[in-house]
Amino acid sequence: MPPKARIPVSSNPRSTAWNVELERQVTNSFTVRAGYESRNTARDFVVAPLTQNNSGIIALSNGGSNSYREFHVTGSYHTGRFLLNGSYVRSRAYGNLNDPFLFFGNYPQAVIQPDAQGRLSFDAPNRFIAWGDISGPWKLSITPVWDIHTGFPYSAQDEYREYIGQRNSNRYPRFSSTDVQVTRPFTVHAGERQLKMRAGVAVFNVFNHDNPRDVQTIVNSSHYGDFYNDAWRTLRGKLIFQW
Repeated sequence: MPPKARIPVSSNPRSTAWNVELERQVTNSFTVRAGYESRNTARDFVVAPLTQNNSGIIALSNGGSNSYREFHVTGSYHTGRFLLNGSYVRSRAYGNLNDPFLFFGNYPQAVIQPDAQGRLSFDAPNRFIAWGDISGPWKLSITPVWDIHTGFPYSAQDEYREYIGQRNSNRYPRFSSTDVQVTRPFTVHAGERQLKMRAGVAVFNVFNHDNPRDVQTIVNSSHYGDFYNDAWRTLRGKLIFQW
């Protein structure tokens, strides 16, 4: 086995963030809010193979960095039994891609290539979310959510799992999911105490939109670019204790 390398770490990672928001009440029922957010991380940890003499040693250093920028506009409309909200986000997540937490613990035998910078794995430049809270009949509370955003990035690889071209230059299909939760309050009598609870159901991806979570990244495969592991419609029961 090659000798272990002691990699000096000059200082801990550092992150700075700031944001600004402006809110305007257009009418008694309609409010608009716009904001900008910026986050920067310096001296972040990255892993990469040492290129000297092909030693096979994986080095840990804190020479990485990443940044996140976001501009968002949100509108809120409230009247009577309805509360409706809509939000559009334009964002960019960019930085070093060899985060050690992405490799160790996730793969039985990690294949670690030289570090590079590119779009981070959670980068989704365009995202729109609409959600609401509706007071229905029979004390029902109906909460719909529609989430649609750009697909997350992924990298093309060869049969040796070496990256081909710029990393994270490909993307999953656009994600779209409509979710609905319906709950109703009720009271359970436990002796002299009364426990207030809510019970109901939640349906995720109501319209069964094709939202894959895995992709064949090996360009030599006849199934290169095929997507798998779709997040199909899911039904779950809900039981909420209220204190």
